[in-house]
Amino acid sequence: MKNLSKFLVIFFFIFFNKSVYANVTYKEILDNPTDLELNLNYAKQQEKAGNIKSTIATLERLSTLYPKNSDIKLYLLSILLKMDSKIKVDFMVKTMLEDPNTSDETKNLLAELLSDNKFEDKKKSKWIAYLDLKYSQTEEDNISGRTKSGKLAKSNGTTDSEVPFPTNDSRLTLEYDKTHVRGTSLTLGRILSDSSSIFMNLGSNFNTNHKKLKGENDIHSGSLSYFKAFKNHYVSPFIYYNKFNYRMQEDYQSKGMGINNTYLFNDKFNLNYAISYTDNKYHSKPSPLDSQGNQIFVDAGDLNNSEIYAFSSRINYNISNKTQVSSKLIYSNIEHSKKYDSYNSGGLNIMIARILPFGTLKASATHLTNVYDAKKFTVSTMRDRKDKSLVTSLTLTGDINQLFPFFKNINEDNNFFYTLSFRESNVNSTISSYEIKRSFKTIGISKRINFNE
Repeated sequence: MKNLSKFLVIFFFIFFNKSVYANVTYKEILDNPTDLELNLNYAKQQEKAGNIKSTIATLERLSTLYPKNSDIKLYLLSILLKMDSKIKVDFMVKTMLEDPNTSDETKNLLAELLSDNKFEDKKKSKWIAYLDLKYSQTEEDNISGRTKSGKLAKSNGTTDSEVPFPTNDSRLTLEYDKTHVRGTSLTLGRILSDSSSIFMNLGSNFNTNHKKLKGENDIHSGSLSYFKAFKNHYVSPFIYYNKFNYRMQEDYQSKGMGINNTYLFNDKFNLNYAISYTDNKYHSKPSPLDSQGNQIFVDAGDLNNSEIYAFSSRINYNISNKTQVSSKLIYSNIEHSKKYDSYNSGGLNIMIARILPFGTLKASATHLTNVYDAKKFTVSTMRDRKDKSLVTSLTLTGDINQLFPFFKNINEDNNFFYTLSFRESNVNSTISSYEIKRSFKTIGISKRINFNE
């Protein structure tokens, strides 16, 4: 296998001297199927996990999208050499020999490979299995939701007024707190064919606060998704279930379904669109009964139940292999048991992402307008509620080795990742009670354990 070894040494020197994406997820690939750098790193990730067929499928798709990129073809060939099919290798080699984009030096090596008849018989698993462990800490500067004006709207049923935001209760005047999240998730996948796969995810998050106990919760989740590729069209239906266990609030469960689709126009443009339905149901709490055996109060669970119908459409444009911009239209309809909590929401998200030597930097801005169906008469009898919000964020993610090269000694598998983010939410409303500004600072780390290795 002298020729094979020579080829691989040269190939890995050429190809793998590139920046590495952090913990590329299946959803990111669905959302960005033409992003060259993202998909190449996903292929590397799948190869490391032993999912050779998934690696081949990704590289074959990229080879079609970028026919002049010899590096992709070389990478694909190096993977095919690990398989037991000499026919595929010979075909790939002959194709590259006839390709005018292939350098003369590479053609000479390929010609030698063509005569090499030694191939290893290896059976690779079609199963994918990995465990993610994560920890994050978020600092919020307005945990109590203090209004920008320092006032709350109030109505006695006939007239509207404003009162000062409460200051006599320390639980309501907290301006700063930290939330700690400890989580784990298990992903199991099955490669069904070169163009289809199925994934199941099970996870749990445990959230605690420093000061304010209200809001602390445990979240248990599960999801099932299917992925199918049709040439330049990618379809992924999914179902999910979340259970929220709160310390000092009502528990509830959330279940839903949806479908995510991506259409590739070319190597620069792609369109992603998705629809989903979510059903939120709160746990019932027994109500005292009157002398006739009737409930004195309306069931608390029924009062808070809601349904959400959502649609989004996003255009992605790849400026280069390292830079992408996107524009996303968002619409949702929230049907709440309380009419004054039901609303229609619509808006726009703008995002730009850039791959840097130390990670991937994303800047995002989302503007939403929420129009509520009815008045809440204890707040205002005169004004209809209409909220306009602007959420901006800046996020840096990457392999921890990119920040601290010395960390490679304990992170040889490149499966240790970091997240740094800043997010600000600014809401303007026709009613002062809902005009709130908050900012969040998050630092997080995660570790992926691949069971296929």
